[in-house]
Amino acid sequence: MKRLLSLLLVVCLMAVVFAAPAAAESCAAMHTVKAGENLYRIGLQYGVPWPSIAAANNLANPNLIYVGQVLCIPAAAGTPAPTATGPTPAPSPTATPTRTPTPTATGGAPVPTTPPFAIPTITIVAIVRNTSVTVQTANFPPNQSFNVTMGPIGSAGVGGYLAGTVDSGAGGVFTATVSIPTEMTNATAIAIRLQSSAGYYSYGWFYNTTFP
Repeated sequence: MKRLLSLLLVVCLMAVVFAAPAAAESCAAMHTVKAGENLYRIGLQYGVPWPSIAAANNLANPNLIYVGQVLCIPAAAGTPAPTATGPTPAPSPTATPTRTPTPTATGGAPVPTTPPFAIPTITIVAIVRNTSVTVQTANFPPNQSFNVTMGPIGSAGVGGYLAGTVDSGAGGVFTATVSIPTEMTNATAIAIRLQSSAGYYSYGWFYNTTFP
């Protein structure tokens, strides 16, 4: 008895899944569903809107079709197949974006909350071999004390020898001369770094040769 009920249940399920489509005479074509297909893709193949296919096959849930299911493809009625299934994309914003600093290889700093902001940089303007180096700053924050460190080329001055301290004063552009540490004497090239306790910094490098 249980086996008979199971067989009847399987037959009923197959009848539901593979229910015959609308009468063949009203179909322009018959399509057998393949793996990975949906009504939208099938409609594109035949130039028929997917809702028309769903209606022709009495599909209560257009998203539920099965591999091997035979679908009636109705004749196209001049209605173009849908070109998109998602919502209309939102227009691109037209507002001017907030100004953002562009990092450079010569320095960086925490971005303050009040724009505008520019990256602090240094330029080597004079060198006395094994003795001193003079730098000119740009975009430095005011009223901060900067430790000047020097180290091997490629180190960006990180973990280098302390060469002195520079006060930024009014900030912006100013010139400072610092001594070359004895540990870097006779080095061919030297990395230099200015960094404040607030996190502002700038770095560069120079050949240990008198200039200009």
